[in-house]
Amino acid sequence: MSSSRSISIKISPFFWVTAGLIGWINSMSSPSPLLFTVIWIFVIFISILVHEFGHALTSRYFGQKPRIELVAFGGLTYPEGPRLRGWREFLMVLNGPIFGFILFLLATMVHATGFFTATYAVYCLLIFQWVNLFWTVVNLLPVMPLDGGQLLRIIFESICGAKGLKYALFTSMLLSATFSVIFFTVGFFIVGAIFFLFAFQNFATWRKTRVITESDRDDDLTAELKEIEECLAQGRKQDAMTRLEAVRAKAKKGLIFNITSQYLASLKAEKREFREVYELLNPIKKHLNPESQIHLFRAAYEMKDYPLVLELAPSCFQILPDPDIAARCAEACAALDQGEPAIGWLKAARNAGFENLDALLSKEVFNPIRNAPAFKELLNKSS
Repeated sequence: MSSSRSISIKISPFFWVTAGLIGWINSMSSPSPLLFTVIWIFVIFISILVHEFGHALTSRYFGQKPRIELVAFGGLTYPEGPRLRGWREFLMVLNGPIFGFILFLLATMVHATGFFTATYAVYCLLIFQWVNLFWTVVNLLPVMPLDGGQLLRIIFESICGAKGLKYALFTSMLLSATFSVIFFTVGFFIVGAIFFLFAFQNFATWRKTRVITESDRDDDLTAELKEIEECLAQGRKQDAMTRLEAVRAKAKKGLIFNITSQYLASLKAEKREFREVYELLNPIKKHLNPESQIHLFRAAYEMKDYPLVLELAPSCFQILPDPDIAARCAEACAALDQGEPAIGWLKAARNAGFENLDALLSKEVFNPIRNAPAFKELLNKSS
């Protein structure tokens, strides 16, 4: 669309597939299943589009640049621009269901006039009523990512600050599981399955957001982090490092703190500054991405924190089945007088293709287990 005030609309092919599937399931027993399926697709398309325009028009009114995407199980409105907060965000979220309910009222009034008498026209109006009333009610259930769940999040955030998101996710997890059972019980199996997925998604997201703090709601810090990520993408590492340290110092804890710590650790690891990597990542070891787990593993080995090496060993070797990781695990086990695990990791290193096994086995750290039959067997095979 050419106008700067227009709202772009993108439709996924899976939207039509899902709409067609819903239409077919509800039309199989009708006199004209194909035609009735087309009616269902038309109604679903208009209904979801109107719903999303409720969000998008409100978003645009408050100065954002929204765009709409119709995806497999509904629609999404992306309100790009300065983040809305408080009552403005509440109204933007609420207007989606309100627009859908208005469409239900319009269909009801048109049907009540009796102006349309043709079978297909009447059926279309009835479907408009059913779809928009049902979807409005379901969508207002306090379950994320539905609009009702988003309204719940906004209310919790206004009362509890950053912790509000965690409370909303936890509540959504419990309620979505409950609604899933209810819908399965009454025979709405597709809706029940969707709410079961919501329960799983909310649980996974809740686990990830337990570290969120007030600093993560700071728009300036968020914007600065995005600019730093652009610096890293452009290879301006020194500039990024200075800014990362500043943002990390301001954040102090939380999600942004963890992200900046991991970026810094990655840059430090390139310079083999293992002590700095260790000090950055060890305090947040429960919240590391896979790459940062590997960095902490190697730093822990260099700092001779062998218990931490063994704590990280299984996940790190699963992420990266590198012979060097297995070799370091073997040394850590031997240093902690764990003979059998040490030999097990030595075998893993050999099987993974460790190039200089003789040099590894000659290290003093393995002296306590040097006379073990399994160790001697390794020596004989490596020679």
